[in-house]
Amino acid sequence: MRPAISFSYSGMLLLLRVSFHVGAGDSPTLMLASFIRFCADGSLRGPDNYVVARCVDGMWHVGGRSHRELECEGPVRVRITTKPGEGPVQHGPFQHLRTLNGVLHGDTQSLHVSMPGRTSSAGSECHEITFLT
Repeated sequence: MRPAISFSYSGMLLLLRVSFHVGAGDSPTLMLASFIRFCADGSLRGPDNYVVARCVDGMWHVGGRSHRELECEGPVRVRITTKPGEGPVQHGPFQHLRTLNGVLHGDTQSLHVSMPGRTSSAGSECHEITFLT
C-alpha cells in the first residue's frame, strides 16, 4: 500500500526534508521526498519503491558518502511496523525527528525503536518505518 501524497491548503506539494549527517561540523546530505520508507533489509526507499540509500554496518550510504545519523524537519508522521505481517502503528505529527545511535526520536522523546538496518541496545528492532508528510 502506497502512502498518499500530501498537499497543503495552498495546493503546493509538501515534501519531507531529510538530512543525513556524517559527524559534527560536516555538511549534511539533503534529501527531499513526499515520503520515505526504511525497510528491514537496510534499504531506504522513496516513491516508486526506488532505493535511494542503504544502511551497511550501521552507516547510511547516501550520495557516495557514509552517514551515521539522520534528521527530518516536520510536521512529519511516522508509521512503524514492528514485525512482518503486523499492522503499522502511527505516531506524530512531530516537528523534528532524528536518530541518536540508531534509535528514532520524535521532538524531545525517544520512540524506543531502532531504525531498520541498525541495531541498538536502547531500542527495539523494527521491520519497517515510514516518514509521511
